[in-house]
Amino acid sequence: MGTENLTNNSSVKGFQTLDPWFVTGFCDGEAAFTFSRSGDNVFALYFSVCQREDNREIIEKMKAFFGGIGKIYIRKEQLSTEKSGRSKPNAYFRVCKQNELLRVIEHFDKFPLQSKKQEVYTIWRDMAIEKTKRFLNCRSDEFKIFSAKLATMNQKSRALKKHST
Repeated sequence: MGTENLTNNSSVKGFQTLDPWFVTGFCDGEAAFTFSRSGDNVFALYFSVCQREDNREIIEKMKAFFGGIGKIYIRKEQLSTEKSGRSKPNAYFRVCKQNELLRVIEHFDKFPLQSKKQEVYTIWRDMAIEKTKRFLNCRSDEFKIFSAKLATMNQKSRALKKHST
């Protein structure tokens, strides 16, 4: 399904369709383009947007905008710990299936991010496309190069540093 179809849908679940540039701007501030790694050769890529649970409607609109792909999770309130502060309940939209990530890429290629996040997105995009080409034959050394690039983009990010070695 092309971006045209995603952005010109009539209302889904009674929501007015979001403007594609609004989606890009919102994601410039609130989205994450990231990955996790388990073992040497298993890389999982993610696109996500998180908001407080009382702002869940915008998360549902985002899911509808992207054609219903991904899942919405509700996280309960988390009390403070030694490693993190308290967090309120939140709604978390996450896309992780490879074919669904291509829809996300299609949108951001047509409606590019405007902040420094564009640089992170570009590397993440390359990872996603490479993973699509190779499916399960992703070599760790190839993805370590991508993750090292992402780590240099944001030296303060624990998530990016964690995967760069």
